[in-house]
Amino acid sequence: MDRFFQKAALVTGGSGGIGSAIVERLLSEGASVLAVDINENGLAALQDRLGSRFEGKLRTKVCDVTKKEQVDESVSYGWAEFGTIDALINVAGGSLPGCPTKLLELTEERWDMIMDLNAKSTLFFSQAFFRTHIEKGTHGSIVNFASMAGLNPHAADRPHYAASKGAVIILTKHMSCEFAPLGFRVNAVAPGYCMSGDRIRALWKLRDEQGISQKLLQDIPMRRVSEPSEVAAVVAFLASEDASYVTGEVIKISGGR
Repeated sequence: MDRFFQKAALVTGGSGGIGSAIVERLLSEGASVLAVDINENGLAALQDRLGSRFEGKLRTKVCDVTKKEQVDESVSYGWAEFGTIDALINVAGGSLPGCPTKLLELTEERWDMIMDLNAKSTLFFSQAFFRTHIEKGTHGSIVNFASMAGLNPHAADRPHYAASKGAVIILTKHMSCEFAPLGFRVNAVAPGYCMSGDRIRALWKLRDEQGISQKLLQDIPMRRVSEPSEVAAVVAFLASEDASYVTGEVIKISGGR
């Protein structure tokens, strides 16, 4: 498929498990892609793995997505390299290993850290994306990363993480309403459990050893965890013209959970 022929995308968190799968999927469909991430070594590994396969199509840039000046620099760099950024994929985010799970254990520092990482980064990149397109009289699409925790938090979810992903959902819906008349589409995906990297695979191996993984899978009708490529496929659809009449939606990728 060449749904992204002569188009360009910016993927935040591009060196992570899900982010790199999205980068690869968009490249395979003809896009030029700028992958940004705070992990310089991860970006180098991404370039080593995909750069020669998609010659001239992949750019990388180190960026702390919680810092507005670095966000603006990344968006400007993407435009300078490709002449456009047709799709913005806000993947960067997550939770922190060892974070407290109980509300009364939650510190202001932890709250701010996760809200910045998940919600503020989405705001900053989206603002830069909209402003540049509006200045140039063009438009594009955004796919934000929410989570099942932002829709249906439960005892196992960290309250600050769930709140930050809930903020991403409401921000997505607001942006879709405000900017649809200008030709923009803004959607979000809400993944459930996903084998998104070495840390998560190690965690599920530990859960298997502890005998709790099957209990967790009981809430999933498909009885398995998703792969990053399955998330990437949904993101590619939402970013493409195949979803030309879809905006303001939050697509669950949860195996029926």
